[in-house]
Amino acid sequence: LELCGDMVSLLRPVLLCGAAAAATGFMLANPATSAAAAPVCHRAVSPLMEQGVETLPVMMPNQHSWFPKAEDTAMSAKKWYVVDAAGLRLGRMSSEIAKLLIGKHKPTFTPGADIGDCVVVVNAEKVIVTGKKFEDKIYRRHSGRPGGMKIEQFKDLQARIPERIIEKAVKGMLPKNSHGRELFRHLKVYKGPSHPHEAQQPEPLTFGGLTSSPDARVLNLAQ
Repeated sequence: LELCGDMVSLLRPVLLCGAAAAATGFMLANPATSAAAAPVCHRAVSPLMEQGVETLPVMMPNQHSWFPKAEDTAMSAKKWYVVDAAGLRLGRMSSEIAKLLIGKHKPTFTPGADIGDCVVVVNAEKVIVTGKKFEDKIYRRHSGRPGGMKIEQFKDLQARIPERIIEKAVKGMLPKNSHGRELFRHLKVYKGPSHPHEAQQPEPLTFGGLTSSPDARVLNLAQ
């Protein structure tokens, strides 16, 4: 008797699975029966979900968040801005430029998507730093060979390659991955007041948010 009881307990799940499979096959073979047995809310919601998904751009069936399409990330959809770095603080200017490159000034900002704009910086040699950074701030680079470490002060690098100062500052504020490297390509820094991007018709950025210090100017988008 104990052996029979054990066999019944072992076979019970198999019998239940077989009965469920048979019932499912019967429901699929008879659409009218399956439609009648389905809850009313499921029958009403399913067609609406399918119709909504067809109209949403680049979405999965259960995805309700907007994601930029290919035309939103194309170069033709990007705006160009020009920044005059003369008299601007290096850190404040670089942080605003990084926001433009990432696209945080747009309501369609999406992390990981290239929806930012392009920025042209002129007069790179006239950017300023506060305090003792002009003499104390240093830049390191390495040639990759033994003893190839080179250390250079801010004032020396500004006299030699002023564009590199702004490039390093902005690059440090971008994501440290392939997405950040792609965004960095949209930054163009030049020494002097001229640049070769007149064909793109870059819009100048206005300045606002003046504080007690005349050199603490913050970049604002032109209205």
